[in-house]
Amino acid sequence: MKKTIILVLCLVLVLSLAACSTTGTDTQGSKDTVVVKDMKGEVTIPADPQRIVDVAGLTEELLILNMNVIASANTSMFDGVSVPDHLKQVFSDKNIEVVGNYSGASSTGDLNLEKIAELKPDLIIMNIRHDKIYEQLQNIAPTVMIDDNISYVNWRGRFQQLGQWFHKEADVEKWLADYDANAVELAAKIKEVVSNETFAVLEANSVHFGSYYVYRTGGPGELIYDELKLVPSAGVPEDVWGEVVDAEYFSLIDADHIFFFSDDGTAGDTGNLAAWQNLKAVQAGNVYYGNNEAQYNMAYTAMGKALYLEKLANAVLNHGNVE
Repeated sequence: MKKTIILVLCLVLVLSLAACSTTGTDTQGSKDTVVVKDMKGEVTIPADPQRIVDVAGLTEELLILNMNVIASANTSMFDGVSVPDHLKQVFSDKNIEVVGNYSGASSTGDLNLEKIAELKPDLIIMNIRHDKIYEQLQNIAPTVMIDDNISYVNWRGRFQQLGQWFHKEADVEKWLADYDANAVELAAKIKEVVSNETFAVLEANSVHFGSYYVYRTGGPGELIYDELKLVPSAGVPEDVWGEVVDAEYFSLIDADHIFFFSDDGTAGDTGNLAAWQNLKAVQAGNVYYGNNEAQYNMAYTAMGKALYLEKLANAVLNHGNVE
């Protein structure tokens, strides 16, 4: 009888040890965790996280992949606090909390570490803008840093890296293929209207009055030139995100059409400048006005890009503003 009891106890012990060896933080054969590469090197994260706090600006991409986001820093680039219009409904439906601003653009948008800790995440996704608090975030939950140079031009690469981390590469490629197919269709429609006429993308600077951005690969520039295949005019810089210029630079721009973004979506005081009035596109009435806040909030992330691409295309097709 004693031998039987001892054998049973030994069997229970063996089974218990075996169970322990296949759970927890064993990264070699565990079904619960996975080792991924990020900007810091290799990091162990949950294979199927259920409480993600995203402070990397990737909430839209995570939602596309049906990941469980409980808090986000995808807030307005203007105030760092409010939820952009195109995300309000999904944030409400999924009860996504706001914990700061992923770009670090606003002093009021600094990450709320206390709130992040209270939410008890099982994974935090961050970018290099918040590198100074990397260790603090690590102390809250496993933390992974997306590869990025802070320009946000490489949005496809960030999206694909997410897919690799969570074995959702096929989902990412399917979404990108659908996005590209829609861009091709919109580009074809616009070409029927404007043929090879040229475009420039300008923005009245919200911070430094009297200066302007001339876009190329960044934000709306990418959507207009790379996705919609519209032809850059003389004066549009090449192979750069964009350039900061003054009104005198307008004399170098010979565009048939201009997208012009400002805080209030009008030409404002710029409209009184001779340099503006002399622009060919202005004289022809081919200026499409857009709002800075909407452009900032939509032109750099996946869901926003898909929506804003339609808005930009419709502005040209309907000869109206970006609405």
